[in-house]
Amino acid sequence: MAMGTGFAPGTRVLAFCAALAMATAGNARAQDDQKASAADRAAVADCVKLAVAAMKRRNDSQAGSDDTARRQTIDPAAWLAELAAKKTEINRSSCIGVVSEPCQAAPENGSTMSMAECSRRELRVWDERLNAAYKTWISKCSNEENCEARRKMERAWIAYRDALCILPRTEGGTIAIIEGSECMLGATARQAIWIEQQNANMEDR
Repeated sequence: MAMGTGFAPGTRVLAFCAALAMATAGNARAQDDQKASAADRAAVADCVKLAVAAMKRRNDSQAGSDDTARRQTIDPAAWLAELAAKKTEINRSSCIGVVSEPCQAAPENGSTMSMAECSRRELRVWDERLNAAYKTWISKCSNEENCEARRKMERAWIAYRDALCILPRTEGGTIAIIEGSECMLGATARQAIWIEQQNANMEDR
């Protein structure tokens, strides 16, 4: 998946350090100054809705889709259909990659920095969802002790995520830029999904 950047060795190191600093900055916030695009935000939201619907169909013992699709465009329905054709269980986590992987598959995004940016595109969406879900979760805690326990958990998770996703730096090579971005995306998305589920569970009580 890694490809040469065309940079001189020293420039690659500087580019790597800059990308890594951007990837680990912030407190469960977007990892750069850009906001998620409306199209990327909608793609993740649509995919999550479709995944929830697929989970309900499975729980109701209804047949799922057997359609297959090539991942050439960012299409949430096609994305989940392809996973279903591979007999992959469909749930909210199935939507991780719905923006980044089709983006990376585009011929024009073959460079290391372009592939890392594809991951950051989707990261911005999940980071927004995480922040929104966390605010809701904190607003619904039962007492101050419960609120503090939730804040402590989130602080600990941020420290874990940042420590985990800086590991590629120790491996060296330009692929570390991609791996670091993908790590941030996966970790942030899974945390957003988990807190969104906690909020959904509270609504069902």
